[in-house]
Amino acid sequence: MNKSIFTKNNEHLINWKSVLLLKHFLNRFGNIKMRKFTKLSVKYQKRVRKAIINSRELGLIPYIK
Repeated sequence: MNKSIFTKNNEHLINWKSVLLLKHFLNRFGNIKMRKFTKLSVKYQKRVRKAIINSRELGLIPYIK
């Protein structure tokens, strides 16, 4: 089983303001990567997806590249 980069101690890092972290979960076209590539649990994948969507709405991350 692969370890997730998010744990109870640093799950607060998933935020719409942390653009550099969120760009790690986007592919080169700007789409959100699948769970099998990010190795995240369902809980954290949903949080990352929500943060990316919020960041896109505020204009911090482009919708497409």
